[in-house]
Amino acid sequence: MHPRRIGLLGGESTGKTTLAMALADALPGFVAEEYLRDFVRDFGRVPTLADQEGIFLTQQMTVQTVMRAAAHAQVPWVIADPLPLMTAVYSVVYFNDDSLLNTGLANAAAYDVLLWSAPDIEWVPDGEQRDGPDYRSRVDHVIAELINPVLPLTRLTGSLDERVAHTLQTIPNAD
Repeated sequence: MHPRRIGLLGGESTGKTTLAMALADALPGFVAEEYLRDFVRDFGRVPTLADQEGIFLTQQMTVQTVMRAAAHAQVPWVIADPLPLMTAVYSVVYFNDDSLLNTGLANAAAYDVLLWSAPDIEWVPDGEQRDGPDYRSRVDHVIAELINPVLPLTRLTGSLDERVAHTLQTIPNAD
C-alpha cells in the first residue's frame, strides 16, 4: 500500500494542527508534525534566513519518514502539518526571500490533496513562536498571491467540524 498525502497550508493559529489530528482520526492517517516547533523549542529562538533551507529539508524528510511508517502499518493517509512549502511562504513573509518557493511548489504538486486553512478562527498565542494576527494575515496573503494561482488548493473555513466535513467531501475515495 502506498499512502496518499494531504498537505496543510495556512498561517499561524489557523487550526492546521487541530485539523491534522482530526483528519488522522477520521480517515485514518498519520500526521507528519511540524519541525519548526521543534526547532524553536530545541534552539530557543526563531529561525533566521540561514536556517530556512534546513527547516524545509527536515520537514520534507519528516513527511517521507511518516510515509514509510504509514506504508508499513497499511495506514492510507499521511497529513503533512504543514507542507514543507510553508517554510518557503515564511521565508517570503519574514525575509522577503523566495529562494525555496519553486522547490516547495514542486514538492507540493505531488500531494494528493492540498488544504488551505483560512484565518477565520480566533488567533491564540502559543507562548513560543506566534507573532500575531498581522503576520497570520500576511501569510494568508502570500498563499493567495503566490500559491493558490499555481496549485489546486481547497480553502477551508468555519469550525473544525465544518473543515473536516468539507475535507472529507472533497477527498476522492476517502473511505
